[in-house]
Amino acid sequence: MIDIPLLLSICFSSICIVSLFLGIYTLYTNPKDRTNRLFFALSVFLFIWSYGFAMAISAPDLTACLFWRRFAAIGWGVFFSILLHFMMALSGRASLLNRWWKYVLLYLPAAVCISVFTYIPWLNPQQYNLVLTELGWVNVSIKNFWDWIFILYYISYSMATIFLIWKWRESASSKNVRKQSVIVLRAFIITLILGVFTESVVNNVFSIRIPQLAPIIMLLPVLSIWYAMQKYGFLYTRRNVIDSLLFGTQIRARVIHYLSSSLFAASILNVITMYFLSENKNLTSTLMYSGFMILAGIVLEIIHRMKRSTRLKDLIYAAAFFILIPVLTLNFIEFASVTVWALAFIFLFISIAMVSKIIQIAVATSILLTQLVIFLLKPSILMNIDVSDHVGRLGLSVIAIWIAFFVMNVFRSKLLDNEYQISFQSLVTEISTHYISVGEKGFDEVTNETLRRTSEFLKTEGIFIYLLNREKDSITCTYSWTEGQDSIVKRRSEIDLNHYPYLKSVFSTTSVLEIFDMDDLPSDEYNDIVQILGEKVKSLLVLPIENNDNVYGYLVLQSVKENKAWGTIDKNNLMIITNMIAGTIERIQQERQINYMAYYDMLTGIPNRTLFRDRLNQSVMLAERRSEIIAVIFLDMDSFKNVNDTIGYEGGDQLIKQVSRKLSASMRKSDTVSRFGGDEFLIMAHNLGNTTNVHKIADKVISVFRTPFTVRNQEIYISASVGIAVYPYDGKDADTLIRNADIAMYEAKSKGKGQYCLCTEEMKEEIMIRHDLSNKLYRAIENNELILHYQPMVSARTGEILCLEALIRWNQPDHGLISPGVFIPLAEQNGLIGPIGEWVLRTACSQTKAWLDMGLSPIHISVNVSVLQLRNSKFVAAVERILKETGLKAEYLDLEITESVAVKESDNILDVLKELRELGVEISIDDFGTEYSSLSRLNHMPVNRIKIDRSFINNLFRSEKEQTLVKGMIHLSQTLGLTVVAEGVEHEAQLEFLKQHGCDEIQGYYISRPVDAKDVLKLFDAKGAQD
Repeated sequence: MIDIPLLLSICFSSICIVSLFLGIYTLYTNPKDRTNRLFFALSVFLFIWSYGFAMAISAPDLTACLFWRRFAAIGWGVFFSILLHFMMALSGRASLLNRWWKYVLLYLPAAVCISVFTYIPWLNPQQYNLVLTELGWVNVSIKNFWDWIFILYYISYSMATIFLIWKWRESASSKNVRKQSVIVLRAFIITLILGVFTESVVNNVFSIRIPQLAPIIMLLPVLSIWYAMQKYGFLYTRRNVIDSLLFGTQIRARVIHYLSSSLFAASILNVITMYFLSENKNLTSTLMYSGFMILAGIVLEIIHRMKRSTRLKDLIYAAAFFILIPVLTLNFIEFASVTVWALAFIFLFISIAMVSKIIQIAVATSILLTQLVIFLLKPSILMNIDVSDHVGRLGLSVIAIWIAFFVMNVFRSKLLDNEYQISFQSLVTEISTHYISVGEKGFDEVTNETLRRTSEFLKTEGIFIYLLNREKDSITCTYSWTEGQDSIVKRRSEIDLNHYPYLKSVFSTTSVLEIFDMDDLPSDEYNDIVQILGEKVKSLLVLPIENNDNVYGYLVLQSVKENKAWGTIDKNNLMIITNMIAGTIERIQQERQINYMAYYDMLTGIPNRTLFRDRLNQSVMLAERRSEIIAVIFLDMDSFKNVNDTIGYEGGDQLIKQVSRKLSASMRKSDTVSRFGGDEFLIMAHNLGNTTNVHKIADKVISVFRTPFTVRNQEIYISASVGIAVYPYDGKDADTLIRNADIAMYEAKSKGKGQYCLCTEEMKEEIMIRHDLSNKLYRAIENNELILHYQPMVSARTGEILCLEALIRWNQPDHGLISPGVFIPLAEQNGLIGPIGEWVLRTACSQTKAWLDMGLSPIHISVNVSVLQLRNSKFVAAVERILKETGLKAEYLDLEITESVAVKESDNILDVLKELRELGVEISIDDFGTEYSSLSRLNHMPVNRIKIDRSFINNLFRSEKEQTLVKGMIHLSQTLGLTVVAEGVEHEAQLEFLKQHGCDEIQGYYISRPVDAKDVLKLFDAKGAQD
């Protein structure tokens, strides 16, 4: 006949194993989480409860039964308090225990139960009413005061737990949380009903006496939590199993956890076999042996958590295994360890999985020595194999198979992972070769192919690339690939992230987002994703497309058929792919930027001269076939420097932008407005019917500047000079048309501000001549084509020649004698003013020294100096050197500067003039009266002479106002102690007027025209004859 108490003891023992396994497993998945630790404690007290019942129900006598019932009371006394505490933490209501006294209230019933139902019988003399039945020892409650306290504790805490679960379900925003809460809620309701029925109804209402089955019943909610944990990631236990098998430290951790769990299970198995099933019962040795295995399991866990080096921990493990094997085996030496010798294979599997040579050596050595000891102590033995041996062998076999399967799975997984990783890396390498060489043109094709192959390799049902806009506030699904599904995702449709707060937070970070189960998400987050990707998506992986800290978008992988966890290998390789995509996007953007910089103006964003020239050439070819005309408009803003001086360069840039926008708005879309540089613009207008339309366009361009521009809250009035060249009359290629439009613009500028002018043949001819002269000017000095003429300045009172002004002339063989007004500006443009000026200075000084050596009366030589010469830091040294080389004293040299130089130039020029005066050189201001000279500046300038401009002398007798001006200039100069020279005197009446009003020196045709060096002597001879 079947021994029912024994079966119940085995059943309760099995519950011990199950509850302990669930607790250890949950703690292992996330030992730092408070909820997981509470679940572990719940499992431990259920283990104590079940273990006590297992021992009590088949106890040999009342005393033993009472001992184990009191031991079980430790478990069930604390169980319900921990259960309620656990549910508070799980449902997010841990804040209810925000004071220490609330913990006291929570665990007070548990303390009471332990006090009155365990090993303190004087508090409750009638703790139990134990009755031996065919089903084993049964407690028939007598319902005293303490029994009712426990029933109240049990029911109230169970109801409170159910209430918390119900509130948790009601407030949950995640679908999975609601599903989890439903499972747990149903399990607790069924448990409460069964518990009340078996504990209070059956033994009190019916005549039948059954053992207390509470541990079996309470296993139901524990199993329901574990089921929810496995299915929905309950208690934060969802892990990537693949990742845990990839690295040695993770493998070792799992091996130790498996071994510890095996030792805990073996301790229960030992009780079952050696106490319940064995004929030779010895409770003390059985409990000591089981306790040793539990202690060994705890020690192994402690070693695993030690913060020591791997080598030191391996030594400790090796020592522990070396001791553990003989202790576990030799405990059964009287039976020659006929059953437990198979433990050696379990430890052998463990040593292989630990991948440590020292551990393998220690295990192998310990196994061999242990078997040798058994052979020596029990060389032969005759014994009977009973049920305990068979059950022990069965249990050890199960443990061995369990660990063997794990070790096999580890190495199998590593082989598969290696193969998988090699395949994935090959795919990534192939993809990288495409991205290295791809440009903007083939990027779409390569990216679409990358998505297809990646999705097929990873077995996902959809993969997408979302690119962010420049402001990072919207995304667009630019590329996608889906397999056999009707995706809700619309390509090229822009998504405003401001309408999707959760997505905006996701797309504002550079971290990887993995969602194993969409139902885990709160409803608002779930709804955001569903609106974009659809309701069929179960799992999601989002990786940033990032390079150099710049996020360009996100790679999104979705699984529709099943919940999918992506491994570390997947994520690492996908990050390589996203980095390649980001790098290619960045390179393409840089190429676009370079292309933009090459063809567009960076300030205004309109085409630059390069793109304008390209478009103009294309338009010319098209116009040639269609016999059309094209207008090329060259625009230069008048006095733009004054704008920069007034509102600064940034303000000037803003004005340039406004001008470009207005010009672009005034022209047709088919026309081209470009910035040529600085304040110059080029406009191309094609498809013009006739030249009349050219004038209309010119008027339209000029009209842009008739209204003021507003810059920094200031109204800026500015005009522009416009030159126009027309194809085919003014050129048949872009460069010629632009050049001729430029010529026309300068002609318009010469007529005044705000004018436009069309290019003419005369303009082009003049420019050709100027260009020819500019080229020939380079050879003028070495070909001795430059000559000097001299015009005397005489004393207004005596007529004595006091000074000669050296005037340069260019005797060009092809063009004849060219005045300085023509070629000096060319020299300044070409950079030849320096050598030409030095030639004039040296020639004039040398000639003057020759005249003085001939015995002529002391005379000064006056030489005109350009502002460009004065700006040259070596000019003073050059003057000093020429004076030394020619032997002319500095006091005989007079350098003339224009009034504009004296007035407008910087203080650096003033310093140069002072250095020249220190040499002894005299300084004259030429063309005086044509600029607005500052009296204070004039007073501080180191000048000796002022030359009144010829325009005042020519108009001397036109009005009294002109005479008053001349008299004022003479008086002013004499007041400042300066010599006054009148230029352009051509009539005797002019001479008499100037002499009458105190003018010092006279120069002009009335005295003499400019003559060459040979005729200068004649002037002196004529003067001598007069005297």
